[in-house]
Amino acid sequence: MDSQHDPRLSGLAVEKALAIAAYGESVAAYRYRTLAEKTTSPPQRLIFQEMADEEQGHHVLIEKQLATHFPGSDFVLTAADKDLVIVGPRMLEVNDERSFAETLRMIYESELRTGRFYAALHSTCKRPDLEPLLKEMADECFEHAERIKAMVPRTGNSS
Repeated sequence: MDSQHDPRLSGLAVEKALAIAAYGESVAAYRYRTLAEKTTSPPQRLIFQEMADEEQGHHVLIEKQLATHFPGSDFVLTAADKDLVIVGPRMLEVNDERSFAETLRMIYESELRTGRFYAALHSTCKRPDLEPLLKEMADECFEHAERIKAMVPRTGNSS
């Protein structure tokens, strides 16, 4: 959908987009590992560990795609590049229930942002060999967002 396309993606080379995606997956894996360490809920710990492992697997998969399809590509990512897939600081400060809830909200937004990033790449990518991966990654980000949203504590009079 065109409404989901970030204008910053126009003209973005596929290899640079994959480098941005690899960065996002590595940050996601780190964040989920941190949450697994910080949660006091055994069921949440298991979910976060599983999600961290999944994100790490995505990172490795994307790195392999880069090496296979774009050998020798190397990028220094800017803050604007990183902003395409990450909301908030890379490093997490999770010290209490309030900061835990805020971190969940930030990760929820990151998953949505990354899902839109992959969806936009999928719709504009002219590489049939990468299209299934990009669609799968978009779908998984949106699924992760829903899982995280269900964990975010409700505040106020929300319905």
